[in-house]
Amino acid sequence: MILVESLLYDLDFKLNKLATNDHQEIPLENKIVALNLAQIKLILLKIDPNNVYKLGFDAFKKRYEDLQFLVEPFHDHPLPLTLADKQLNKWTADLSKLSPRYMFYVDSYCTAHKGNCGNHVLYVNKDLTKHADITVLLANNMVNPSFEYQETFCTISKGMYETYSDGDFTFDKAYISYIRYPLYIDYPGYINLQGAPSTRQDSELPAYLENELVDMAVKEIAFATENLAAAQSSIEKLAQDE
Repeated sequence: MILVESLLYDLDFKLNKLATNDHQEIPLENKIVALNLAQIKLILLKIDPNNVYKLGFDAFKKRYEDLQFLVEPFHDHPLPLTLADKQLNKWTADLSKLSPRYMFYVDSYCTAHKGNCGNHVLYVNKDLTKHADITVLLANNMVNPSFEYQETFCTISKGMYETYSDGDFTFDKAYISYIRYPLYIDYPGYINLQGAPSTRQDSELPAYLENELVDMAVKEIAFATENLAAAQSSIEKLAQDE
């Protein structure tokens, strides 16, 4: 948890230290927008393997710890599965029904029944299956979904979780572990876009990420205000933090 007051103070300090008078007066609502944009971009940076180390958030301990507070556990989020395509034996669940709001897939398993055998667990391959590989996997007896071997695979399309049967068993529920959206950082003192007074909300990110979050927000504001010195400084610091 990072106090919003600390974020706002650090943001002003870093911008004012590196900027001329033209860049010092940033409205509160603009700083809040910048902090929330920075928060999302920082999370994306931790998830995306397209970074300095070419590794995602599960790759090593620090990245795991950076985002573990956003990972929702399997058992909290059962979703009913319904048959969507009889030809492919595809079953789907609506990810928009998840609360807190779904951001990125982590892992899943499903329950199914066949004959008198119910509540049978099928484990889903951790990596999302490429859409182009679906028919290849379904046609391959070595890797296609199997009730007896307790395995299947999944895809995500148009906000729907998709998993597959071999046609001999029926799915019941999907249990999905996912990364949720963080709470919106906020501070009293302005009217938000919904027409309501702003409220106080700290960042959920761990305290040791404060510098990275502020540097990311500085970069957002610096580019918007053509403060090239601050932008360059924040870019260099983010590369060092990574």
